[in-house]
Amino acid sequence: MTAAVRPIAALRVCNSGSELLELILEPYGSDHWMRPGETFVIWTLGWPGDGVSEAAKTSEAFEVDHRPGTVTVYAEVLPAYVGDEGGNEIDCGHHRPQPAGPFRLNLP
Repeated sequence: MTAAVRPIAALRVCNSGSELLELILEPYGSDHWMRPGETFVIWTLGWPGDGVSEAAKTSEAFEVDHRPGTVTVYAEVLPAYVGDEGGNEIDCGHHRPQPAGPFRLNLP
C-alpha cells in the first residue's frame, strides 16, 4: 500500500550497522527486519496531542527504545505504519530470518 493521505508525523529509522536489525512497531507487535544500509519510515495519520499515552505520559507521536539488535518504536498515535522511503508500506515479517535448527517452522 502506498500512503494515499499525507502522513501527519513520520520517523525515519536507519540501519547504519553491518548486521540485520529488527524493527518492532508497537502496539501491533509487527516485526520488520532492516538490512544494513536500509532506511524505514514509520508514519501515522493521527495528530500528536490528540490523546496522552497512559504508558508514556506524553503527547508525542512516537517513543523509541533501542536494545542490541532491536529497535522498538511505540506509536502513541494510531493508525501507524512501517514503510520505505517511497511511501510504500512494508509488511510484517519483511526480511525475517529463518529460525535455525531441526524444528524450523515456515512462518508467513
